[in-house]
Amino acid sequence: MNYELFKHKNKWIFLVDMRRETDYIFSEITKASLEKQIKNNKKIWIIVNKKWFSSGIFCQKCGYVPKCNRCDVNISYYKINENKIGLCNICKTQYNFPLECPHCHSAEIKEFWIGTQRIAEYIQTEYKVKTVIIDADTTRSQKKIKEILEQKDIQIYIWTSLLNTPIKWVELDLIIFLNADIGLNIPDYSAAKNNFHFLYDTFTSHTCKNYIVQTFNPEVYSIRNACKMDKELFTIEDNQFRKKNLYPPFSDVCVISYKDEIEEKLFNKIDIMYKDLLYLKDKYQMDNLEIYTTPPLIYKMFNKYRYNIILKWESLRNFMDIVYTKLRINQKHFKVDRNTENII
Repeated sequence: MNYELFKHKNKWIFLVDMRRETDYIFSEITKASLEKQIKNNKKIWIIVNKKWFSSGIFCQKCGYVPKCNRCDVNISYYKINENKIGLCNICKTQYNFPLECPHCHSAEIKEFWIGTQRIAEYIQTEYKVKTVIIDADTTRSQKKIKEILEQKDIQIYIWTSLLNTPIKWVELDLIIFLNADIGLNIPDYSAAKNNFHFLYDTFTSHTCKNYIVQTFNPEVYSIRNACKMDKELFTIEDNQFRKKNLYPPFSDVCVISYKDEIEEKLFNKIDIMYKDLLYLKDKYQMDNLEIYTTPPLIYKMFNKYRYNIILKWESLRNFMDIVYTKLRINQKHFKVDRNTENII
């Protein structure tokens, strides 16, 4: 079997290992469950973490991925009357869907990270049932969501937002997480915590009895403990990870963020500040203080390049007071976050 079953008092949670599946969209147990629930005229909720048709495309021949000219992010694509339009999720610049790769001119353009529109199209083609997409673009109020959920002819609801409050207006019989591990790829020490609550809060907030969790990382402690509905064990294991790597609450983390339209000027600023911080570290004999530079998750936004200096130590308060005093920091061109929740 390609799945594990976690039985609870009034819930069954199927954890599916997608690495062993032949279809990268729906696992075999997901397909069987969909067919059964649709045949019995039941209500189904599918959670997809990406809006629109797809979250990006790539050239299968050379690997090229189109990115926004103003921001360092993949271009997402949505469908309007059979036409695919590209859009940057940051600056909202629109792009045409390429018919061929601009680098090698291959026509082998493929999509990755499928979105809500692609799932809705797949469902309607394969199962011939009425679906509806519920996201920030289509429903901006609880009243609108209620109106949609009260339509009796809709069987499948496709969501992007993670509702951690009960759905009061419809009885759900199956909830499917298509890509439960997508947030784990973010380089952030809070990724596991966010991933755990993404699943656990849904399990505990809804009366639905059947859940399918599709993942390429079924052994990850955030996913397994959520499926076990074991919040205490997750907290223990997450604290072990944070303590081992000196992340809050076992240390302080400060992020100094720079941005500039000229990349060379940005690196000059970073270099000067980094050397000044190392000088203060040596002068005040703070041997265990970690100082390193790293790009953020999105390197370029709105035509401005961005870079971070990360400081990590058991207590940064005194050192940062020294930094402000000795370096006479003016935050006109950068931002200091002394109690950061993440490092991206």
